[in-house]
Amino acid sequence: MRFDEPVPAPIPDLQRLPDTTQRMLDTVRQLIRDRTVIPARVFTSRLEALIDELVSSLVPLVAAEERLLCQRLGRALGDPLKADHWEMRRLVERLSMLSEGLERRSRRATKIEQVLLTALQQMTIALDALRTHQQAALRHLSDTLPLDEQVRLAATLDAAALDAREHTMLIVRPAIPPTAAHVLRNRPDLNAAYAMSLAEIERRVHGGAASEGETNHVAGPPSR
Repeated sequence: MRFDEPVPAPIPDLQRLPDTTQRMLDTVRQLIRDRTVIPARVFTSRLEALIDELVSSLVPLVAAEERLLCQRLGRALGDPLKADHWEMRRLVERLSMLSEGLERRSRRATKIEQVLLTALQQMTIALDALRTHQQAALRHLSDTLPLDEQVRLAATLDAAALDAREHTMLIVRPAIPPTAAHVLRNRPDLNAAYAMSLAEIERRVHGGAASEGETNHVAGPPSR
């Protein structure tokens, strides 16, 4: 290249779709590798952190991707992405439920761990497929859309991901104070779960308000 030639404009930041998926894939693979060499409580904590990250980072992007990209891609590229999205939501719910059972360390904990390992392995397969189809979709968009349209699409995708956070509902349970026996007799509402959007939870946390309770990560029922 001659030094006086114009430098090509950078590709818009749509690459964060497969990049986010790759980061989640690396995290799941590392957790699987470490599961036999770390204490059970550390594994449970890292599993919960993984689910938090899937719900807060990947699920909203997947929703935005399905809403904005699939209709542009045609069936050959769009349908595999939709199938990946469905499987991703199913597995996030599955991991969340298994995490709750593992946390209780019940007599069935060993069985739960076996099922959990299978679910994590399925998650690696699903994430790898999603990343592959995302990369194929981005290659197609790069080849068929003008650069300015790619820029607009990236901005629209960001807005759609923010909107998806408003509609990703989680089940929140209020924390039970130390004097639980006394409080629950007078405040049975503290034992009631309620729904709150992911965006609202994040606003409370980032606004300095401590989380009032523990959250079950429910990203909504899978739908096709």
